[in-house]
Amino acid sequence: MAIAFGLALVSLGAIVWCTVAARPVAGPAPPKGTAAPNPWVAAAARADPLVGWARKATTEVLVTGAAGDDLERVPEGRLDPRQRQVKVTVLHRLEMSAKDPLIEALRQGGGFPGTLQQVIDAAFGAIKVDGPGLAPTTRLAPVLISDEQRTTARFTVTLLRQLQRDELLKLNFNAPNAFPLIVTGRSIAVLPGAWTVLRLEGITPEREREERLEFTIGAYPVSMTLAPDSYGFADVVVEEDFSWATALGVLTAIALVIFLLRSLGRSWWDRRANRELVVGLALAAPTLLIPLFAPDWSAVTYVVMFVAVPALMLRHAGRVLPTSPPWNTRDLLIVTGLGLLVGLGMLSWSWLHGQLSGRSLLLCGAVAAIAAAGSAIAFSVDLGVRPVIVRLAVLSAEAAIGLLALALWLRALLTEVYPPDSARLVLALSWALIPISAVAVATKQWKRGAVAGAVLISLLVQGWPTEWLDAGSWSLAVPEDEPTIGSLSLTPLVRGVLGLLLLMFVLLVLRLRRLGGRLSAIDDPVVESTMITVLMVLYITPSGSTTLADIDVPLPLLAISSIVAWATARWLLAGPRPAIAEPVTQEEHRQLVRAALHKRLLLISEQELYRIGRGRIGAGDLSMNDFEQQRTILEAALNRHGRHPETAFATAAGCTPWHNGVHAFTVSLLLSLPFALVYGWPEGVDLTSFIFDGRYLITLPAFGFLFGFFYPRIRGTQPMTKALHLTAAALMTELSGYLSTLAEPDIGPFDKVQVVGIVVGQVMMVCIGLGLFWEWRTMHLAGEPWTRVRNLRSIRSLAAPTLALVLAAGTTAATSAAGQTVDRILKGDQVTTTQR
Repeated sequence: MAIAFGLALVSLGAIVWCTVAARPVAGPAPPKGTAAPNPWVAAAARADPLVGWARKATTEVLVTGAAGDDLERVPEGRLDPRQRQVKVTVLHRLEMSAKDPLIEALRQGGGFPGTLQQVIDAAFGAIKVDGPGLAPTTRLAPVLISDEQRTTARFTVTLLRQLQRDELLKLNFNAPNAFPLIVTGRSIAVLPGAWTVLRLEGITPEREREERLEFTIGAYPVSMTLAPDSYGFADVVVEEDFSWATALGVLTAIALVIFLLRSLGRSWWDRRANRELVVGLALAAPTLLIPLFAPDWSAVTYVVMFVAVPALMLRHAGRVLPTSPPWNTRDLLIVTGLGLLVGLGMLSWSWLHGQLSGRSLLLCGAVAAIAAAGSAIAFSVDLGVRPVIVRLAVLSAEAAIGLLALALWLRALLTEVYPPDSARLVLALSWALIPISAVAVATKQWKRGAVAGAVLISLLVQGWPTEWLDAGSWSLAVPEDEPTIGSLSLTPLVRGVLGLLLLMFVLLVLRLRRLGGRLSAIDDPVVESTMITVLMVLYITPSGSTTLADIDVPLPLLAISSIVAWATARWLLAGPRPAIAEPVTQEEHRQLVRAALHKRLLLISEQELYRIGRGRIGAGDLSMNDFEQQRTILEAALNRHGRHPETAFATAAGCTPWHNGVHAFTVSLLLSLPFALVYGWPEGVDLTSFIFDGRYLITLPAFGFLFGFFYPRIRGTQPMTKALHLTAAALMTELSGYLSTLAEPDIGPFDKVQVVGIVVGQVMMVCIGLGLFWEWRTMHLAGEPWTRVRNLRSIRSLAAPTLALVLAAGTTAATSAAGQTVDRILKGDQVTTTQR
């Protein structure tokens, strides 16, 4: 034991020594735009004061509308035709004497184009234009015009902005940031174009005309505000006392919470472990607001999200599951082996960037690994089992290497220079404990495949493989800003929260799978609440923003579609329901269908007897006795089958609700895929944003899943009548999302009709197609040909599906020629995710 503890201390000492001896890693290189010093500052300091006084700076600002050529470099999806696109062109001129040293510095172009912004801001001061930018500011190469006595340098800057129709445009003229000053005064002329000067701050005009405003300022900031010529100010602004958006948002939130609580069921709340989990998550939730109000304490939120919550979920799974995880030594060796590979990668980074020399890393790593392995052997030698001793030695050596890499990683992380992907890797592996525990609880068992899948999903939640495989992600390249969705920056914390929301949705679906394994589930209020919650979540449309502590925070504006989905789902399930004898086996289903086909034959025969009897009795070809005899035989046969409505085609066909729901979802998804050409394929910077962007592909299939899962409860007694009721519900829900947009006066009636036609065509294509498939499936499960209920040679029999196909094909073809307005209506006012 003394030898074992001594070797363990040696291994630990080697790791501590390496950590203490590690040198700070040099920080990342400065951004390219500020890599070189400003070449004008030193030249201006060398210049004679008289030469400096001879300089003359003039600026001309031209405000115009952005043309098509100007908007070509704007990322796709960022333009909004309902808003105003503005182009601000700034033309700077600096006149200098022929002896001015700035001319030579300008000709040498020190650091251009990286220092071009510094040069312009140092001489003329930065000009800022309020409003969201459509594209990055562009600067042309400087142009020099010289004669014998003077040289003029001309700089051109272009800014693109997008404003609301009634929004004001503010221009801020900042002070030059060079010291000593390159020029003492600046002459500025503003040509507002289709704008009118509304306010001046710190400006006394020298010349004031409708089309031109000229003034001179020194080394101090000023600003002006412009108003569009077509905009008038109302004397009294009438504010709405009641906001439909807020009311609908509150109503949707309340409904979602109620259905979510009901979907858990009373028995779920009766378990103490579940109540403790809810309390723990409720205590952790407020910490997510810390980055909004106290950014300096964001580390607390990261600890809660990636340490406390995973530990809470793991503890909950350990208490709920009846058995312990079935992990063995082989699993442990695989996991530690993967950890060893990651640790070796981190140690390679430490060597490449000079944190420790290669000799020191090899020496420390060897000492730590050998001593740890020797300690494990000394501890386990008394067991006398050679495989166990070897495995413990290997595990201890791998753990020592991993601990060394982790210690050096933490040491480098203190200086904030470690690769960002390594931090994301650690956070993703920590977050992976949450889905591992959740899936284990949902499936009531620990599975190795679920663990591997959860780790993979966690890595995707923190970013796509293209982000992880970026050549500069494991170097000291210039750090870039996080990608964004609208104004929401996708930090690892935000990605983790979005991943939790996605996980909650997946757990609801898994709950439907578990509860849908029995036929009685269709009448269970818990299952119904779970299904409605899933449907409402799919129809939530996040948009807009709010202000919290002077911070613009995007929040989901809960759309009316979510409420309509709730109402239509309830309408589908709450209709009149005839008494149905549900078959338990496929044989019972076969007997019911055959009896129903026999009854249909008798009814058709009775109708045919009355139809032909009128003509044949009148013509004398059929006597009344013969007619009465045949009628009596048919009546007796019908009485034996009963006079109650035929319901064989309204049953679950002996299948479980989950089985029926999956089949209906699959068929609906296949019927919806062609319309992806209309809406476009989903996009996203990570897994959660990609899935959210692709919700439109599974909203109608979700209605199809509702159709299959609760098929016996759907209004109607036949597959096609049920499909028609589903069409009405889905159509009302889909169109509700476009109500506010279709009321826009700026959108032409042709575009509105085209959008409605697209939605109607898609809904009819999916729902009628699903009804025909269900009719065929019911007959197929009964072992009967489909032609016995639908005559493919009859025009009347094919009227409904033909109409659906014609509408779908027509609207899809029309959409191929649709303009930008229709495309924007269908996809919504989404802000393209960009890299700032």
